[in-house]
Amino acid sequence: MSYLSLLRQRPVLVLWLAETLSVFGDRFFTLALAWTAWQRSGAVAMGLVVVVESVPHLLIGTFGRKLIARFAAFRALAAVEAVQVVIVGAMPWLWPSLGLAGVLVVIVVVGICDALTGPGLAALVPGMVTKNQVRQVTGLMDVSNRLTWFLGPGSAAVLLALLPTEQLFLVDAATFAVSAVAFAWLGRTAAPTSPAAPPREEESGPTAPANAPRALAVLRSHPQIGCALALSGVGEFCFTAWTIGIPIWLTSQLHAGAGAYAAVLSAMGIGAVAGNLLTGNVALPGRFPGAYCLVWAVRGLLLAAFGLTSSLLEVAALAATASALVPLASISLNAEIGSLPRPQRLRVFTADSVKLHVASMSSMLVLPALLERTPKASFAAAGAATAGAGAVAWLAARSLARRPVLLEEAGPELLRR
Repeated sequence: MSYLSLLRQRPVLVLWLAETLSVFGDRFFTLALAWTAWQRSGAVAMGLVVVVESVPHLLIGTFGRKLIARFAAFRALAAVEAVQVVIVGAMPWLWPSLGLAGVLVVIVVVGICDALTGPGLAALVPGMVTKNQVRQVTGLMDVSNRLTWFLGPGSAAVLLALLPTEQLFLVDAATFAVSAVAFAWLGRTAAPTSPAAPPREEESGPTAPANAPRALAVLRSHPQIGCALALSGVGEFCFTAWTIGIPIWLTSQLHAGAGAYAAVLSAMGIGAVAGNLLTGNVALPGRFPGAYCLVWAVRGLLLAAFGLTSSLLEVAALAATASALVPLASISLNAEIGSLPRPQRLRVFTADSVKLHVASMSSMLVLPALLERTPKASFAAAGAATAGAGAVAWLAARSLARRPVLLEEAGPELLRR
């Protein structure tokens, strides 16, 4: 089934439009927050904002499994979005009146809301379609992120030419209002489907706290997913070298300016969208996570090769190729998690969110200084680590795939003993 076919289903269309608008709003919020923090409080404030916003994700994701389960329903998420309308919309007035300390408290509240919304929504989306449509709907939701990564900053730049920076907070608040209305409507009318039966009761309301399994228990029963999560954690840590290193490489090695960076970002965006359109409808060959591990290994080799580029054309081509592989990995993993029963996928999506924030925060503490001093060696080391992790995970995946077969073959012998 194509994306267009999915969008003919009204609940999917409503959710996709609301999420696309919301992701655009988040790009505006990030830009406005970073710029305002820089103007009012300096570079240290920019770093504090990033760290403080991540703390709720780590704490709630690690210790708040029952809390997340209570909010894993569209009506509950509508209430969370409504809270963010008020908080984000008040930001232009809160900063002058409360100062940096007060705004950091507000950022914590925003982080709490995001920590509840992200895993809950990710777990609800697969329940809106049949089992054979999970991959396609995962790709459809992913394409919003790919489009907004390079369209979002450009749209924000256009708005900044017409509006003060603080007004971008109001634009983001408006997108939260749209999401709140959409979630409330979906809570009343959307009936998630199961593969060959009417919607299950567990799919239509919040997951009972008693039915909120621990992440380790779920990953023990699905070791292939655990293997993939560990690999992606290493990969996300190392690929911060890509995010931070591109502007450093362009300016220090190629002596290029902002126009070159914009061109590379556009190439990355085009590559990511192209990769999404392919991956959303074509599954990786073989059993998961074998091909998934190989994709990460190739991404590592491309990252290492970045340190060998000597022209803007080479940088753009390599960036576009590597970006095309990003949805190939993320959609495959999210579709695999989405095929789990709802309580389990809710917990795994939460663990995935915690992993992402840990990798991002820790890499931001280590890699920037290394990239500034020795960019070529940093690219080589990060790429080699990613490729090596992909190879190790591939070997582990093969071992895990053989285990049921070996147990089955050894069954009669074990019974004799």
